[in-house]
Amino acid sequence: MVRQEKQEKHTKLSKVILASSSEVRKVMLNKYFSKVINVPHNAEEEKYKERKKNPEEIVLRIAKEKALSILEDYPNETIIASDQILVCENNLLSKPKSLEEATKKLLFLRNKTHKLYSSIYALQKGKLYFQQVKEASLFFANISQNDIELYVKKNKKTVLTTVGSYKIEENSKYKFLRIIEGDQETILGFPIQDLIKKIKNEE
Repeated sequence: MVRQEKQEKHTKLSKVILASSSEVRKVMLNKYFSKVINVPHNAEEEKYKERKKNPEEIVLRIAKEKALSILEDYPNETIIASDQILVCENNLLSKPKSLEEATKKLLFLRNKTHKLYSSIYALQKGKLYFQQVKEASLFFANISQNDIELYVKKNKKTVLTTVGSYKIEENSKYKFLRIIEGDQETILGFPIQDLIKKIKNEE
């Protein structure tokens, strides 16, 4: 018996522009759209991470700026942008700039609960079409410093390119994390299901 793995793709919005260079997010959108074009954004993310703002405002603003940064080149298209930030003990943590920073971050997260805030912002022909922020809570295990240093050494790309310096997809291997609340898409930083539902309902 052959499994049916193909999902029905949308025709009304067959083509979308993803304001990101992420291949993972492109693969997620390819389940629903015939053509997904990756376009790296030009937004200065750190500029919008003001401590006086709440995390929901920050993460939505950054996604919005990502979408707007490529609007001039794609004024008549549907643009989808997203962002994710991590907050632990009222500290807003960004992607590390070095392996040393990644190690310090993971050591800081040990034996604590942290929150991931993930946003989606979509423009259609230059106008706001959809926006949303979702959150997830995770507990990071109290693992040894040696294990963290070994993990960083073996996973250089992961620790430098993800906001938490880990991938939830690899948790079955490393068992660092316990999900307290939140769905997989939110933890991955790309909660698109409600956007897809909106598009379906309007077709």
